[in-house]
Amino acid sequence: MPTTVCLRFACLAVALLGPIGHAAAQDESAAQAGFGERFRVSGFGTAGFSAYSSEVADYVGTQQPDGPGRTGETSGSLDSNLGVQLDAQILPQLSATLQVLSEYLPEGNWDPRVSVGSLRWEASDQLALRVGRFQSSTFLATDYRYVRFANAWPRPPREVYGVQPTTRLDGADLSWQMPLRDGRLMIRAGGGEVTSGAVASTAGASDEIVYRGGFLRAQWEAGSWLASASLAHNRVTFAPSGVVGQALQLLAKLDPAAGEAAIVDDKPNTALALGLAYDSETWFVQAEWARAWNDSILIDRSGAYLQAGHRFGRALPYLMLAERWTHGQKIRSGIPAAEALLRVLYRNQHSDQRSATLGVNVELFDRAMLKGAIEWVRPASGGTGLQGNIGPGYSRESPKSERLFTLNLDFVF
Repeated sequence: MPTTVCLRFACLAVALLGPIGHAAAQDESAAQAGFGERFRVSGFGTAGFSAYSSEVADYVGTQQPDGPGRTGETSGSLDSNLGVQLDAQILPQLSATLQVLSEYLPEGNWDPRVSVGSLRWEASDQLALRVGRFQSSTFLATDYRYVRFANAWPRPPREVYGVQPTTRLDGADLSWQMPLRDGRLMIRAGGGEVTSGAVASTAGASDEIVYRGGFLRAQWEAGSWLASASLAHNRVTFAPSGVVGQALQLLAKLDPAAGEAAIVDDKPNTALALGLAYDSETWFVQAEWARAWNDSILIDRSGAYLQAGHRFGRALPYLMLAERWTHGQKIRSGIPAAEALLRVLYRNQHSDQRSATLGVNVELFDRAMLKGAIEWVRPASGGTGLQGNIGPGYSRESPKSERLFTLNLDFVF
């Protein structure tokens, strides 16, 4: 993943301003803040185990090339990760965050990468500016997407969080907050670039997809309630390799107009997401809905889920229902061969599926949680659902219902 100018600036500023901030602190109030108060190191991780019932397809996480199933009945790569974070209070109004994360990547390796590298300047109690790399602000689990200990699921529901597969944003945002109806409203606006791997569902290969644009997010929190709404508009560039890339080249030869409409080269993309959560000492309920529109061969898609559970001491049993659906073919051609090719390209993106998950989270102690879950996955007829690494024996016309068993240990330190 290429490093952008904003990320370079943030890392350089941390390096340059750290000594300056330290000197200023010594000159002005050395007795007020020691090293341990200005610098904090923390971490998080998941040791995961999963088993999938299919022999002709893998259960894959968003942007993962393989997983349990066809590749191997069991896997530890689906949810496992390890992250370390350094927070530094450089000046009273200026802080920096650096987070390094190791997880299973689209390239099929575990190479550590910078998941967060940002500077935050608090102009006032209400207004703050952030520059660098940070988590994109699309969904409810924006700030703690990879800290699975902080979430009530083993992993973000793919039906929703894969609708707009943007995770890390290189750019800047401005946040403003104010009291509202016994709670607090925060408005965040910003923009930048997201570069990530887009995994082909049949080949398991990783191709780079780039989103450039801006977003607006509103979040209201009051007591046990949390509500959010986000809107993003991007220009997307995606040059798929392999069979898909060859198909797009052939389409351009058969029908230049359809080929131009299909190519994903700086094409518009819009995403809308809504979320609502209630988390009390006894009940936990959370729901999200998302929709993405694309002006290219990338198919429009939507997703939603509802999760509900009740706490019994340190245990939280829950039920989660989720669904992904796509919105059909947008580009047409009057040339029969080109139209047939377009239908194949759209059919291969038919990721419609439903899932139901029964799970239980048990808090072992303050910094560790054991999560067990069984998920029933039902791909819709005509597609592969959200499965990956599809084998030759897979039946698109009559896909089977499959089961995923998960046992994870989430921890923070």
